[in-house]
Amino acid sequence: MKIKDVKKAVLIWGILSKKGLDALKKEEMGIVAECRPYLYGLKHNSILLNKEKVPYFYCTDNMLGYLFREGKVKRTFIFYRGKKEDGFISPAGSLYVFLLSKLHSVELKFFEEGRFSEGVDKDASTFGERVFVSREDFTFVEQPEDELIEYKMGLKEA
Repeated sequence: MKIKDVKKAVLIWGILSKKGLDALKKEEMGIVAECRPYLYGLKHNSILLNKEKVPYFYCTDNMLGYLFREGKVKRTFIFYRGKKEDGFISPAGSLYVFLLSKLHSVELKFFEEGRFSEGVDKDASTFGERVFVSREDFTFVEQPEDELIEYKMGLKEA
């Protein structure tokens, strides 16, 4: 399938949960972003969607702006790690996805995140146990932190 053939789909950001999966099954198609540096999209979400036979296409994180601009995103599901008094604690990159959704008037839904089985790859320095960045070199890479998306932006949990 080519992106030009996709009418609209639901963007999944973070670790897909059962509740989010059930909501996604009511949609025509999902967009699985890679969600670097831990690759939740590739290492968890795509595997779960294949198993459940839910249609989706996979994209790199840097394609998201293009997909929004082309009107391919009809809804965004952000999976959060926790709540604070003033908002949702979500994985790195969530604020970017949130702002793109707001900028393009795309509906946002927040779900509590699912459980991620790290398996053999704990981060993007390896894939299928193949080393792309040595552990010694990776210690110099800035590790991402969770981000706070504030309730004052008119957010609601799905």
